[in-house]
Amino acid sequence: MSETAITDPTIERQWRQLIESTSTEARALLSGTASAAAPALARHFYDGMMDDPLARGYLDHAVVDQRLRPSMERWVRELACSWDAERVREQIAVQRHVGLVHARIRLRVDLVMRGARLLKLALTRLLLDSDVATLAVRVEAAHTGQALLDMAIEVMSAQYVDAHDMATRTDEAYRSFASSLNMSLERERQRSALLDWENRLLQEVMTAPVGLELPPLGQSSFGLWVRHKAPAIFAQAGELAALHECITHIDTALLPLCQREIAAGGEELRRRLRAVLGEVGQARYLVDTLFDRLVDLEAGRDALTQLLNRRFLPAVLGREVELSRRGGPSFAVLMVDVDHFKGINDSHGHESGDRVLQHLANVLVACVRSGDSVFRYGGEEFLLLVVEVNAPQALQLAEKIRQSAAGESILLTGGQRLTTTVSIGVAVHDGHPDYQRLIEQADRALYRAKAEGRNRCVLASD
Repeated sequence: MSETAITDPTIERQWRQLIESTSTEARALLSGTASAAAPALARHFYDGMMDDPLARGYLDHAVVDQRLRPSMERWVRELACSWDAERVREQIAVQRHVGLVHARIRLRVDLVMRGARLLKLALTRLLLDSDVATLAVRVEAAHTGQALLDMAIEVMSAQYVDAHDMATRTDEAYRSFASSLNMSLERERQRSALLDWENRLLQEVMTAPVGLELPPLGQSSFGLWVRHKAPAIFAQAGELAALHECITHIDTALLPLCQREIAAGGEELRRRLRAVLGEVGQARYLVDTLFDRLVDLEAGRDALTQLLNRRFLPAVLGREVELSRRGGPSFAVLMVDVDHFKGINDSHGHESGDRVLQHLANVLVACVRSGDSVFRYGGEEFLLLVVEVNAPQALQLAEKIRQSAAGESILLTGGQRLTTTVSIGVAVHDGHPDYQRLIEQADRALYRAKAEGRNRCVLASD
């Protein structure tokens, strides 16, 4: 049993006692003051947090102003205006949810505590300075307000600890899973991707018109894999940092020099190319060194489709949110659902339904790049994390998946062939630190795609 589950009955009892022991006059003063001052109190909360440079690494002013501060205003009003003792359990559930969100976005709990301390001080001053009640009522209202805030933060913190511990265990499990893939196959796949980029570079240099931009290694399939997948497999390996430096040196130093020399040609261009190919050789050596550290095992996949299991979503999406927070490009979540899947099971049997899911899993894997991730989300639903894309690019990929799924028939038991369609909801990360919100946006877009007739792709509108 979690610490949160043990603590809740005590908090619930104390919360009820606080409500029942607070006078009607103090309740009215606290509710009226907190409701009127909610915008200022929310500002105190977040200004106190954002004064810390470390907090600005978790939150930015745009997200705070547009999304988090309005939510905080509602939270203050609800906390200070809920005097029904029978609804205390609902209030506790709200605080637990807030703690869960804080854990998901990896917001440090000490920053939350600091904001709460400043909020409590501001509310106490407002209540004690009020001129609409006696001193005794003002003191009682201030005491009740402080106690409510303390209990809310206590519930949040307990949930935060539980969720943070679970996230840590999940992240470790994902690393364990990622490091137990078929490493011989993965090594050859990435060596091949690096060779493909090398060949494309040489072809562009020799045949492309002057002025055409050379393909950056960081934007290739190999570069995306290094940035988005390799950190989960190799953690803090020194070779991985060297590999990042190698790619950066090629893209920011050597390729621009090659670009300038293409028009002139001659020996200088060949010298520049030799330097690029030398760095590529170093990258290939680093990749080999990284993979030599790991064993060739298969584990941790969804048994039916061999895709990632959804339990790794927090680790993978959390990492992408962190990359985006540090100035990285946007990413998208695609929710893919098989249309009329229940009818397929009912008409053709569950074995045929399994074949449909396996077929779609193969279609999804074929449509994405090395840096993307494909999950069996549950039932007939799949989730794709697509890195470094904007909304038009994410929709283009979704349409490609939709057409691929509809364009191939599936061989069923007994020789029958079946054609299926899929509906897809697309949501692009907008900077909000909670990845669960992005999943919910994609899920709502998927629901719209279903409601509008299925076999279509819909972009989330909020």
